[in-house]
Amino acid sequence: MPKSSGLSRPVRIAQLLRDDILNGALVSGQALVEAQMVERFGVSRNTIREAMHSLAQSGLVTVISNRGSFVRQLAPHEIRELYMIRHLIESGCCERVPAQQWTALEPVFSSAFTQARSAARNGDWLLAGTASLLFHRLLVNACGSDQLSQFFDTICAQMRLVFQTVADQEHLQSPWLAKDIAIFEALRAGQVKAATDLLHDYLTYSETLIFQIMTGQPT
Repeated sequence: MPKSSGLSRPVRIAQLLRDDILNGALVSGQALVEAQMVERFGVSRNTIREAMHSLAQSGLVTVISNRGSFVRQLAPHEIRELYMIRHLIESGCCERVPAQQWTALEPVFSSAFTQARSAARNGDWLLAGTASLLFHRLLVNACGSDQLSQFFDTICAQMRLVFQTVADQEHLQSPWLAKDIAIFEALRAGQVKAATDLLHDYLTYSETLIFQIMTGQPT
């Protein structure tokens, strides 16, 4: 695999596999076959095992002795914890970043919205989900903390695993673009309380919708 400055090979492989989860290329319960990853990344088995250990610590992979490594399936209490974390982190970033910075970032956010619109128009709801997660990652990135952004990318990868439990992706993903835009417009206008209220409503609605769909309740 190509060298990446400042990152060990196990860390870089873990990041690439996390991105595969985040983008929906790897799904819950999928086996991560050691021999295939050795061939893909051109590294030793020990390096792959270190990467698996890192992903297991991040809550993205389950390592089972004598069986191998598998993309995790999250339990209901873990899903609720994810939403709690998102409420805290995302609202904090909304409150921390000044309006003029949101305005300066408008081209970046507009690109994410364009990607989401195109995906919805084409019925590509996997990509629509990726675009919505990108919006929330950009919110957190605006705080300017690499450590926080790395942590939140892992949270978003776990959210992708949650999304994959839902069969009807159109029903799950179609509400988010309009809500994402409304949050960003409030931030750009300096309406921080309105933005955080919209964000909390968004996340509460998302959590409720996920559990209603998972349990077969009417939505």
